[in-house]
Amino acid sequence: MRRLPRFEARLLAIAALALFVRLLYTGLNRKYPVIGDALTFYKDAAHLANGEGFRRATENIPTAEHPPLHIVVLATIDKLGGYGTLAQKFVLCFVGTGTVVAIGYLARRVAGPRAGLIAAGIAAIYPLLWVIDGSLMSETEYALLITLTLLAAYGYLDRPSWKRAALLGGAITLCAYTRGEAVGLLVILVLPLAYRAQPTWGGRLKMVAVVFATFAVLLAPWQIRNFSTFKDPVWISDNGEGVWVGANCHGSYYGKLTGSWDYSCFGHRAAGDESQFSEDYRQRGIQYAKDHSGRIPYVMLIRLLREFDFYRPLQSAILMSTEGRSYEVAKWGIRAYWLLLPFSIAGAVLLRRRRDTLVILMAPVILGVAVAAVVYGSTRFRVIMEPVLVVLGGVAMDALWSWIAARRQARSPSASDAASSAPARATPTSVRAGISQSQSIAPWNA
Repeated sequence: MRRLPRFEARLLAIAALALFVRLLYTGLNRKYPVIGDALTFYKDAAHLANGEGFRRATENIPTAEHPPLHIVVLATIDKLGGYGTLAQKFVLCFVGTGTVVAIGYLARRVAGPRAGLIAAGIAAIYPLLWVIDGSLMSETEYALLITLTLLAAYGYLDRPSWKRAALLGGAITLCAYTRGEAVGLLVILVLPLAYRAQPTWGGRLKMVAVVFATFAVLLAPWQIRNFSTFKDPVWISDNGEGVWVGANCHGSYYGKLTGSWDYSCFGHRAAGDESQFSEDYRQRGIQYAKDHSGRIPYVMLIRLLREFDFYRPLQSAILMSTEGRSYEVAKWGIRAYWLLLPFSIAGAVLLRRRRDTLVILMAPVILGVAVAAVVYGSTRFRVIMEPVLVVLGGVAMDALWSWIAARRQARSPSASDAASSAPARATPTSVRAGISQSQSIAPWNA
């Protein structure tokens, strides 16, 4: 039997650990109530599995409240015999384990095999990644698809072709089918990538055209369904319209939920189908924002602080507990994030000094910040950034490892004797990463 390469064998062991952690948490958390959006997803999937199409959880009317991919995944599990919420959560644990593997490959592409294994190890035990796999939320698929999208972007950067451009467009489409804001990647990721990867404007335009065409073709079936079902146009989902009223009202501008979202602000529901009352919610939210425009800069600042858990973090943990996540795990997850964040920042600085392509990794971060500033701040919205934070943390820890090893080698008498009679060589890890040892250690010495 052929043995796996060293990197893949170690990554497989990390994936086994990741799956164990996720299954253990889900099993221990099995009695936690499925509420909020998680309950909506579960009921929507049950309707779809029963042949009723996409209909609202508690009403017999069509819905596009959420993008369809997560609902389709849960409905498929239901059709295969996973009727209950616990069975569906267990299956999503395998999806979350796939995210760990994808993060390992992404970090390897960015900084070499050791960085890939370190990043995968972090992802395996990082609470804010595995807690979502036991909550029945769409963030499980979203984290995986965002990571695969970044891998597709690096694949195109390494070897540009129309097939790789189409693959990138397909990956972004799947992200948008999971959470609608991923449409922003067409601008924030694709345009800078085209400029970087293609030397001519003709090549850049062709690449962008292929990505956009792939996106449009794959999204067309869902859009045709929405346009033929609702009276007002619905682009991917109408949940993005309804969120405006909860994010722009007295409770989210002046109360304890400033910078967050206040469900009590929804109030009455306008007449009409889902597209019409969602549009009414949007208009009410926009009008409130106009009437309190002087408050907007402060509210946007608080939104961003909430996004990065620097404002009322315990309240963020409480809000996560209303999404099917354990309150205690959410608190520890935020603390783990605080420990990871300095390494992530250091990793970004290192890649910048190495003149690496940060434009790809920064795209989800920029999009997450934009969503928080315009809509509201939430630890949940930061899921688009979490794979990037883990990868950058792995890059920094890999560089720290190299620095410590170099210091120990320099202090060793035998190493000093060997150094005087042999030319300097880069470490294997540094060579595979495409950089010299001095390049990887220099930032830390500085």
